[in-house]
Amino acid sequence: MKESVDLILTHARADFDAFASMLLASRLFPQALPILPGTTIYRLRELMSLYRDVADFKNNGYLKKLKNPIPGRVTVVDTKKRGQLREFASWLEKAIEVYIFDHHPPTSDDYTIGALEHFPFGANTTGLYFKLVAEGLSLSPQEATIVLLGIYADTGNLTYPGTTSEDALAVSELLRRKADLSVVNQYLRPFFDPAQRQIFQDMLTMARELDLEGYRVVLIKQRLEKVIHGLSILVAQASDMMGADAILGVFAAEDKPGVQILLQSLVPEINAGHMARRFNGGGHAGAAAVFLPQADLDHATETLMTLLTEAPLPRTKVRDLMSTDLFLLAPDLPVEEAARRLESQGIHGAPVVSQTLELIGVFSRRDVEKARLANLTHAPVSAFMSTHKLQTVTPDTPLVAARKIISLNDVGRLPVLEGNRLVGIISRSDILNERKAPLDKASHERETPLPS
Repeated sequence: MKESVDLILTHARADFDAFASMLLASRLFPQALPILPGTTIYRLRELMSLYRDVADFKNNGYLKKLKNPIPGRVTVVDTKKRGQLREFASWLEKAIEVYIFDHHPPTSDDYTIGALEHFPFGANTTGLYFKLVAEGLSLSPQEATIVLLGIYADTGNLTYPGTTSEDALAVSELLRRKADLSVVNQYLRPFFDPAQRQIFQDMLTMARELDLEGYRVVLIKQRLEKVIHGLSILVAQASDMMGADAILGVFAAEDKPGVQILLQSLVPEINAGHMARRFNGGGHAGAAAVFLPQADLDHATETLMTLLTEAPLPRTKVRDLMSTDLFLLAPDLPVEEAARRLESQGIHGAPVVSQTLELIGVFSRRDVEKARLANLTHAPVSAFMSTHKLQTVTPDTPLVAARKIISLNDVGRLPVLEGNRLVGIISRSDILNERKAPLDKASHERETPLPS
Protein backbone atom coordinates (compact mmCIF):
# COMPACT_ATOMS: atom_id res chain seq x y z
CA MET A 1 0.00 0.00 0.00
CA LYS A 2 1.33 3.41 -0.98
CA GLU A 3 2.03 5.95 1.72
CA SER A 4 0.30 9.32 1.56
CA VAL A 5 2.22 12.58 1.34
CA ASP A 6 1.03 16.06 2.33
CA LEU A 7 1.61 18.79 -0.26
CA ILE A 8 1.74 22.60 -0.46
CA LEU A 9 0.84 24.01 -3.90
CA THR A 10 0.40 27.39 -5.54
CA HIS A 11 -0.55 28.85 -8.91
CA ALA A 12 1.25 28.73 -12.25
CA ARG A 13 3.66 31.63 -12.83
CA ALA A 14 4.23 31.82 -9.12
CA ASP A 15 5.19 35.28 -7.88
CA PHE A 16 6.73 36.63 -4.68
CA ASP A 17 3.45 36.53 -2.76
CA ALA A 18 2.90 32.90 -3.77
CA PHE A 19 6.45 31.92 -2.82
CA ALA A 20 6.28 33.68 0.56
CA SER A 21 2.89 32.05 1.18
CA MET A 22 4.41 28.64 0.47
CA LEU A 23 7.24 29.36 2.89
CA LEU A 24 4.80 30.30 5.67
CA ALA A 25 2.61 27.27 4.93
CA SER A 26 5.67 25.03 5.19
CA ARG A 27 6.34 26.47 8.65
CA LEU A 28 2.72 25.97 9.69
CA PHE A 29 2.64 22.41 8.26
CA PRO A 30 6.24 21.17 8.51
CA GLN A 31 5.29 17.63 7.48
CA ALA A 32 4.06 18.88 4.08
CA LEU A 33 6.15 18.96 0.90
CA PRO A 34 6.13 22.35 -0.93
CA ILE A 35 5.88 21.79 -4.70
CA LEU A 36 6.52 24.68 -7.07
CA PRO A 37 4.60 24.96 -10.35
CA GLY A 38 6.34 24.53 -13.67
CA THR A 39 6.44 28.29 -14.28
CA THR A 40 7.47 31.20 -12.04
CA ILE A 41 8.11 34.88 -12.70
CA TYR A 42 11.69 35.39 -13.80
CA ARG A 43 12.87 37.47 -10.81
CA LEU A 44 11.53 34.85 -8.42
CA ARG A 45 13.91 32.33 -9.95
CA GLU A 46 16.81 34.57 -8.93
CA LEU A 47 15.46 34.83 -5.38
CA MET A 48 14.99 31.06 -5.08
CA SER A 49 18.61 30.52 -6.07
CA LEU A 50 19.81 32.95 -3.40
CA TYR A 51 17.61 31.49 -0.65
CA ARG A 52 17.97 27.81 -1.57
CA ASP A 53 19.06 26.97 1.99
CA VAL A 54 15.95 28.64 3.44
CA ALA A 55 13.31 27.42 1.00
CA ASP A 56 14.54 24.47 -1.06
CA PHE A 57 11.17 23.62 -2.58
CA LYS A 58 10.64 20.78 -5.05
CA ASN A 59 8.87 20.72 -8.41
CA ASN A 60 6.29 18.49 -10.04
CA GLY A 61 9.00 16.25 -11.47
CA TYR A 62 10.08 15.34 -7.95
CA LEU A 63 6.64 13.87 -7.25
CA LYS A 64 6.96 11.58 -10.26
CA LYS A 65 10.22 10.23 -8.86
CA LEU A 66 8.25 9.22 -5.78
CA LYS A 67 6.12 7.06 -8.12
CA ASN A 68 3.03 9.19 -7.60
CA PRO A 69 2.21 8.62 -3.93
CA ILE A 70 -1.29 9.17 -2.61
CA PRO A 71 -1.77 12.87 -1.70
CA GLY A 72 -2.94 13.26 1.89
CA ARG A 73 -3.60 16.82 2.98
CA VAL A 74 -3.07 19.30 0.12
CA THR A 75 -2.65 22.96 1.09
CA VAL A 76 -3.15 25.50 -1.70
CA VAL A 77 -1.96 29.09 -1.24
CA ASP A 78 -2.60 32.36 -3.11
CA THR A 79 -5.17 30.94 -5.51
CA LYS A 80 -8.29 28.83 -5.74
CA LYS A 81 -8.74 28.89 -9.50
CA ARG A 82 -8.78 25.65 -11.46
CA GLY A 83 -7.05 27.22 -14.45
CA GLN A 84 -4.09 28.31 -12.36
CA LEU A 85 -3.73 24.86 -10.77
CA ARG A 86 -4.19 22.78 -13.91
CA GLU A 87 -0.86 20.94 -13.61
CA PHE A 88 -1.84 19.79 -10.10
CA ALA A 89 -5.43 18.80 -10.97
CA SER A 90 -4.92 15.07 -10.49
CA TRP A 91 -3.36 15.59 -7.05
CA LEU A 92 -6.23 17.77 -5.93
CA GLU A 93 -8.79 15.24 -7.13
CA LYS A 94 -7.11 12.38 -5.24
CA ALA A 95 -6.36 14.35 -2.06
CA ILE A 96 -7.76 13.10 1.22
CA GLU A 97 -8.12 16.72 2.42
CA VAL A 98 -7.80 20.09 0.65
CA TYR A 99 -7.25 23.39 2.46
CA ILE A 100 -7.08 26.65 0.52
CA PHE A 101 -5.67 29.94 1.82
CA ASP A 102 -6.37 32.78 -0.62
CA HIS A 103 -7.03 36.51 -0.70
CA HIS A 104 -8.51 36.88 -4.18
CA PRO A 105 -12.23 37.49 -4.73
CA PRO A 106 -14.30 34.51 -5.90
CA THR A 107 -14.66 33.61 -9.59
CA SER A 108 -16.65 31.05 -11.55
CA ASP A 109 -13.43 29.04 -12.06
CA ASP A 110 -12.80 28.44 -8.35
CA TYR A 111 -12.37 25.05 -6.72
CA THR A 112 -15.24 24.27 -4.37
CA ILE A 113 -13.63 21.19 -2.83
CA GLY A 114 -12.16 21.24 0.66
CA ALA A 115 -12.03 24.11 3.12
CA LEU A 116 -11.34 27.72 2.15
CA GLU A 117 -9.93 30.44 4.41
CA HIS A 118 -10.21 33.80 2.71
CA PHE A 119 -7.91 36.63 3.81
CA PRO A 120 -9.26 40.18 3.30
CA PHE A 121 -5.75 41.62 2.94
CA GLY A 122 -3.71 43.11 0.12
CA ALA A 123 -1.28 40.18 0.21
CA ASN A 124 -2.02 36.52 0.85
CA THR A 125 1.28 36.42 2.74
CA THR A 126 -0.18 38.75 5.37
CA GLY A 127 -2.91 36.29 6.35
CA LEU A 128 -0.54 33.34 6.64
CA TYR A 129 1.97 35.46 8.58
CA PHE A 130 -0.61 36.24 11.26
CA LYS A 131 -1.60 32.56 11.42
CA LEU A 132 2.04 31.77 12.10
CA VAL A 133 2.17 34.46 14.82
CA ALA A 134 -0.98 33.04 16.40
CA GLU A 135 0.75 29.64 16.58
CA GLY A 136 3.65 31.22 18.46
CA LEU A 137 6.14 30.43 15.68
CA SER A 138 9.08 32.66 14.82
CA LEU A 139 10.94 33.52 11.62
CA SER A 140 14.63 33.82 10.90
CA PRO A 141 15.80 37.14 9.36
CA GLN A 142 16.10 35.39 5.98
CA GLU A 143 12.56 34.02 6.20
CA ALA A 144 11.25 37.40 7.35
CA THR A 145 12.89 38.97 4.29
CA ILE A 146 11.09 36.61 1.90
CA VAL A 147 7.77 37.27 3.68
CA LEU A 148 8.34 41.04 3.57
CA LEU A 149 9.08 40.83 -0.16
CA GLY A 150 5.83 38.93 -0.72
CA ILE A 151 3.78 41.63 1.02
CA TYR A 152 5.53 44.55 -0.65
CA ALA A 153 5.27 42.98 -4.11
CA ASP A 154 1.54 42.25 -3.92
CA THR A 155 0.56 45.58 -2.36
CA GLY A 156 2.74 47.77 -4.58
CA ASN A 157 4.88 48.74 -1.58
CA LEU A 158 1.68 49.28 0.45
CA THR A 159 0.21 51.65 -2.17
CA TYR A 160 -2.38 49.54 -4.05
CA PRO A 161 -6.05 50.26 -3.25
CA GLY A 162 -6.58 46.84 -1.67
CA THR A 163 -3.81 47.39 0.89
CA THR A 164 -5.01 47.18 4.51
CA SER A 165 -3.73 48.26 7.88
CA GLU A 166 -2.99 44.59 8.59
CA ASP A 167 -0.53 44.53 5.68
CA ALA A 168 1.26 47.54 7.14
CA LEU A 169 1.22 45.99 10.61
CA ALA A 170 2.81 42.82 9.26
CA VAL A 171 5.52 44.89 7.54
CA SER A 172 6.28 46.65 10.82
CA GLU A 173 6.63 43.36 12.68
CA LEU A 174 8.78 41.82 9.95
CA LEU A 175 11.18 44.74 10.10
CA ARG A 176 11.47 44.16 13.84
CA ARG A 177 12.33 40.56 12.96
CA LYS A 178 15.32 41.90 10.98
CA ALA A 179 13.89 41.54 7.47
CA ASP A 180 16.40 42.99 4.99
CA LEU A 181 14.95 45.92 3.06
CA SER A 182 17.97 46.06 0.76
CA VAL A 183 17.06 42.62 -0.59
CA VAL A 184 13.44 43.71 -1.06
CA ASN A 185 14.61 46.79 -2.93
CA GLN A 186 16.91 44.70 -5.10
CA TYR A 187 14.13 42.43 -6.33
CA LEU A 188 11.39 45.04 -6.64
CA ARG A 189 13.59 47.62 -8.34
CA PRO A 190 13.18 47.16 -12.08
CA PHE A 191 16.15 46.00 -14.15
CA PHE A 192 15.67 45.94 -17.91
CA ASP A 193 17.79 44.00 -20.39
CA PRO A 194 18.27 45.49 -23.91
CA ALA A 195 15.17 43.76 -25.30
CA GLN A 196 13.03 44.98 -22.42
CA ARG A 197 14.37 48.52 -22.79
CA GLN A 198 13.32 48.54 -26.44
CA ILE A 199 9.85 47.25 -25.56
CA PHE A 200 9.59 49.91 -22.86
CA GLN A 201 10.47 52.69 -25.30
CA ASP A 202 7.83 51.37 -27.70
CA MET A 203 5.29 51.33 -24.85
CA LEU A 204 5.82 55.02 -24.15
CA THR A 205 5.56 55.86 -27.84
CA MET A 206 2.37 53.87 -28.43
CA ALA A 207 0.56 54.72 -25.19
CA ARG A 208 -2.78 56.50 -25.39
CA GLU A 209 -3.84 58.79 -22.56
CA LEU A 210 -7.56 58.86 -21.79
CA ASP A 211 -9.56 61.17 -19.54
CA LEU A 212 -12.31 59.17 -17.88
CA GLU A 213 -14.47 61.30 -15.60
CA GLY A 214 -11.30 63.09 -14.51
CA TYR A 215 -9.23 59.91 -14.03
CA ARG A 216 -6.09 59.61 -16.11
CA VAL A 217 -6.09 56.18 -17.75
CA VAL A 218 -3.28 54.98 -20.03
CA LEU A 219 -3.89 52.31 -22.68
CA ILE A 220 -1.01 50.38 -24.25
CA LYS A 221 -1.80 48.04 -27.16
CA GLN A 222 1.30 46.34 -28.47
CA ARG A 223 2.24 43.47 -30.76
CA LEU A 224 5.52 41.84 -29.75
CA GLU A 225 7.90 39.75 -31.85
CA LYS A 226 8.10 37.15 -29.08
CA VAL A 227 6.97 36.53 -25.52
CA ILE A 228 8.99 38.64 -23.12
CA HIS A 229 9.43 38.27 -19.37
CA GLY A 230 8.74 41.10 -16.94
CA LEU A 231 5.93 42.82 -18.85
CA SER A 232 4.11 43.70 -15.63
CA ILE A 233 7.18 45.57 -14.37
CA LEU A 234 7.45 47.46 -17.66
CA VAL A 235 3.76 48.39 -17.43
CA ALA A 236 4.21 49.62 -13.86
CA GLN A 237 7.17 51.77 -14.90
CA ALA A 238 5.19 53.27 -17.77
CA SER A 239 2.35 54.04 -15.37
CA ASP A 240 4.71 55.83 -12.99
CA MET A 241 6.35 57.87 -15.75
CA MET A 242 3.02 58.96 -17.19
CA GLY A 243 1.36 59.68 -13.85
CA ALA A 244 -1.52 57.34 -14.59
CA ASP A 245 -4.37 56.62 -12.21
CA ALA A 246 -4.73 53.30 -14.01
CA ILE A 247 -2.95 51.59 -16.89
CA LEU A 248 -4.22 48.88 -19.24
CA GLY A 249 -1.69 46.84 -21.20
CA VAL A 250 -2.83 44.55 -24.02
CA PHE A 251 -0.13 42.44 -25.68
CA ALA A 252 0.10 39.75 -28.36
CA ALA A 253 3.28 37.90 -29.36
CA GLU A 254 3.90 36.67 -32.91
CA ASP A 255 5.50 33.44 -31.67
CA LYS A 256 2.58 32.44 -29.45
CA PRO A 257 -1.19 32.66 -30.01
CA GLY A 258 -3.37 34.55 -27.55
CA VAL A 259 -3.53 37.92 -25.83
CA GLN A 260 -2.14 38.95 -22.46
CA ILE A 261 -3.86 41.74 -20.52
CA LEU A 262 -2.19 43.49 -17.58
CA LEU A 263 -4.21 45.88 -15.44
CA GLN A 264 -2.83 48.15 -12.72
CA SER A 265 -4.66 50.83 -10.74
CA LEU A 266 -3.70 53.30 -8.03
CA VAL A 267 -7.25 54.49 -7.35
CA PRO A 268 -10.01 52.47 -5.68
CA GLU A 269 -12.58 53.71 -8.17
CA ILE A 270 -10.97 51.69 -10.99
CA ASN A 271 -10.74 48.11 -9.75
CA ALA A 272 -8.26 46.03 -11.77
CA GLY A 273 -9.47 42.77 -10.24
CA HIS A 274 -13.10 43.40 -11.14
CA MET A 275 -12.18 44.10 -14.77
CA ALA A 276 -9.96 41.01 -15.00
CA ARG A 277 -12.73 38.77 -13.67
CA ARG A 278 -14.93 39.82 -16.59
CA PHE A 279 -12.38 37.93 -18.70
CA ASN A 280 -12.15 35.15 -16.11
CA GLY A 281 -8.71 36.45 -15.13
CA GLY A 282 -7.26 36.86 -11.67
CA GLY A 283 -5.89 39.56 -9.40
CA HIS A 284 -7.02 42.20 -6.96
CA ALA A 285 -7.94 45.89 -6.91
CA GLY A 286 -4.43 47.18 -7.57
CA ALA A 287 -3.13 44.68 -10.10
CA ALA A 288 -4.59 41.89 -12.19
CA ALA A 289 -3.80 39.80 -15.25
CA VAL A 290 -5.63 37.87 -17.96
CA PHE A 291 -4.49 35.50 -20.69
CA LEU A 292 -6.90 34.83 -23.54
CA PRO A 293 -5.51 31.92 -25.59
CA GLN A 294 -7.85 32.36 -28.57
CA ALA A 295 -8.29 36.14 -28.60
CA ASP A 296 -7.35 38.73 -31.20
CA LEU A 297 -5.38 41.84 -30.09
CA ASP A 298 -7.77 44.39 -31.58
CA HIS A 299 -10.93 42.65 -30.38
CA ALA A 300 -9.56 42.14 -26.87
CA THR A 301 -8.62 45.82 -26.67
CA GLU A 302 -12.06 46.89 -27.88
CA THR A 303 -13.76 44.69 -25.29
CA LEU A 304 -11.51 46.01 -22.53
CA MET A 305 -12.28 49.62 -23.43
CA THR A 306 -16.00 48.85 -23.40
CA LEU A 307 -15.68 47.43 -19.88
CA LEU A 308 -13.72 50.48 -18.79
CA THR A 309 -16.30 52.95 -20.06
CA GLU A 310 -19.06 50.93 -18.41
CA ALA A 311 -17.29 50.97 -15.02
CA PRO A 312 -19.44 52.63 -12.32
CA LEU A 313 -17.03 55.50 -11.69
CA PRO A 314 -18.05 58.25 -9.26
CA ARG A 315 -19.86 60.98 -11.14
CA THR A 316 -19.34 63.59 -8.43
CA LYS A 317 -18.95 67.06 -9.89
CA VAL A 318 -17.63 70.26 -8.39
CA ARG A 319 -21.20 71.57 -8.15
CA ASP A 320 -21.99 68.77 -5.68
CA LEU A 321 -19.53 70.07 -3.07
CA MET A 322 -18.78 73.70 -3.86
CA SER A 323 -19.69 76.45 -1.43
CA THR A 324 -22.03 79.14 -2.75
CA ASP A 325 -22.07 81.21 0.45
CA LEU A 326 -19.08 83.21 -0.69
CA PHE A 327 -16.70 85.45 1.20
CA LEU A 328 -15.42 87.99 -1.32
CA LEU A 329 -12.96 90.87 -1.38
CA ALA A 330 -13.07 94.09 -3.39
CA PRO A 331 -9.92 95.08 -5.30
CA ASP A 332 -9.69 98.51 -3.62
CA LEU A 333 -9.90 97.15 -0.05
CA PRO A 334 -6.71 97.94 1.97
CA VAL A 335 -4.52 94.92 2.66
CA GLU A 336 -4.66 95.47 6.42
CA GLU A 337 -8.48 95.38 6.36
CA ALA A 338 -8.49 92.32 4.11
CA ALA A 339 -6.12 90.57 6.53
CA ARG A 340 -8.41 91.34 9.45
CA ARG A 341 -11.43 89.94 7.59
CA LEU A 342 -9.61 86.75 6.59
CA GLU A 343 -8.55 86.21 10.19
CA SER A 344 -12.02 86.85 11.56
CA GLN A 345 -13.46 84.32 9.10
CA GLY A 346 -10.74 81.77 9.87
CA ILE A 347 -9.87 81.29 6.20
CA HIS A 348 -6.62 81.49 4.27
CA GLY A 349 -7.78 83.30 1.15
CA ALA A 350 -10.67 84.64 -0.87
CA PRO A 351 -11.56 85.63 -4.44
CA VAL A 352 -11.28 89.25 -5.52
CA VAL A 353 -14.22 90.23 -7.74
CA SER A 354 -15.63 93.21 -9.55
CA GLN A 355 -19.05 94.66 -8.79
CA THR A 356 -20.54 92.28 -11.37
CA LEU A 357 -18.92 89.25 -9.63
CA GLU A 358 -16.33 88.84 -12.38
CA LEU A 359 -13.23 87.16 -10.99
CA ILE A 360 -10.16 89.39 -11.23
CA GLY A 361 -7.80 87.75 -8.72
CA VAL A 362 -7.25 85.71 -5.56
CA PHE A 363 -5.89 87.16 -2.32
CA SER A 364 -4.40 85.01 0.47
CA ARG A 365 -2.53 85.27 3.74
CA ARG A 366 0.66 84.73 1.78
CA ASP A 367 -0.08 87.99 0.01
CA VAL A 368 -0.62 89.67 3.39
CA GLU A 369 2.88 88.60 4.44
CA LYS A 370 4.34 90.03 1.24
CA ALA A 371 2.66 93.38 1.91
CA ARG A 372 3.86 93.44 5.52
CA LEU A 373 7.44 92.73 4.48
CA ALA A 374 7.22 95.65 2.07
CA ASN A 375 5.53 97.81 4.75
CA LEU A 376 2.62 98.38 2.35
CA THR A 377 -0.40 97.09 4.26
CA HIS A 378 -2.18 100.37 3.44
CA ALA A 379 -2.06 99.48 -0.28
CA PRO A 380 -5.13 98.00 -2.00
CA VAL A 381 -5.64 94.27 -2.34
CA SER A 382 -5.24 94.61 -6.12
CA ALA A 383 -1.56 95.46 -5.65
CA PHE A 384 -0.73 92.06 -4.12
CA MET A 385 -3.44 89.66 -5.29
CA SER A 386 -2.59 86.80 -7.64
CA THR A 387 -3.84 87.34 -11.18
CA HIS A 388 -1.48 85.33 -13.39
CA LYS A 389 -2.73 81.96 -14.65
CA LEU A 390 -5.49 81.65 -12.08
CA GLN A 391 -6.61 78.07 -11.62
CA THR A 392 -10.38 77.80 -11.95
CA VAL A 393 -13.00 75.12 -12.56
CA THR A 394 -16.60 75.00 -13.69
CA PRO A 395 -19.55 73.47 -11.82
CA ASP A 396 -19.39 70.46 -14.19
CA THR A 397 -15.69 69.73 -13.65
CA PRO A 398 -15.26 66.18 -12.23
CA LEU A 399 -14.27 66.33 -8.59
CA VAL A 400 -11.21 64.15 -9.19
CA ALA A 401 -9.95 66.70 -11.74
CA ALA A 402 -10.39 69.53 -9.24
CA ARG A 403 -8.45 67.51 -6.67
CA LYS A 404 -5.54 67.13 -9.08
CA ILE A 405 -5.50 70.85 -9.88
CA ILE A 406 -5.31 71.69 -6.18
CA SER A 407 -2.54 69.16 -5.57
CA LEU A 408 -0.41 70.03 -8.60
CA ASN A 409 -0.65 73.80 -8.11
CA ASP A 410 -0.49 73.82 -4.27
CA VAL A 411 -3.58 75.99 -3.88
CA GLY A 412 -6.09 75.81 -1.06
CA ARG A 413 -9.20 76.60 -3.06
CA LEU A 414 -10.47 76.93 -6.59
CA PRO A 415 -12.93 79.56 -7.83
CA VAL A 416 -15.87 78.02 -9.68
CA LEU A 417 -16.88 80.02 -12.76
CA GLU A 418 -19.78 80.04 -15.15
CA GLY A 419 -18.36 82.08 -17.97
CA ASN A 420 -16.44 84.83 -16.17
CA ARG A 421 -18.88 85.02 -13.29
CA LEU A 422 -17.96 83.54 -9.91
CA VAL A 423 -20.62 81.10 -8.66
CA GLY A 424 -18.80 79.13 -5.97
CA ILE A 425 -15.63 77.94 -4.27
CA ILE A 426 -14.28 74.39 -3.91
CA SER A 427 -11.62 74.02 -1.22
CA ARG A 428 -9.00 71.47 -0.24
CA SER A 429 -10.97 70.65 2.91
CA ASP A 430 -14.16 70.06 0.87
CA ILE A 431 -12.34 67.44 -1.22
CA LEU A 432 -10.59 65.79 1.72
CA ASN A 433 -13.86 65.48 3.64
CA GLU A 434 -15.56 63.94 0.60
CA ARG A 435 -12.78 61.35 0.20
CA LYS A 436 -12.83 60.52 3.91
CA ALA A 437 -16.55 59.74 3.94
CA PRO A 438 -16.46 56.61 1.71
CA LEU A 439 -13.33 55.38 3.49
CA ASP A 440 -15.05 55.67 6.86
CA LYS A 441 -18.03 53.78 5.45
CA ALA A 442 -15.78 51.02 4.11
CA SER A 443 -13.96 50.64 7.41
CA HIS A 444 -17.26 50.16 9.24
CA GLU A 445 -18.46 47.61 6.68
CA ARG A 446 -15.30 45.47 6.93
CA GLU A 447 -15.33 43.83 10.32
CA THR A 448 -12.05 41.95 10.17
CA PRO A 449 -10.49 41.88 13.65
CA LEU A 450 -6.86 42.84 14.08
CA PRO A 451 -4.66 39.80 14.60
CA SER A 452 -3.54 39.42 18.18
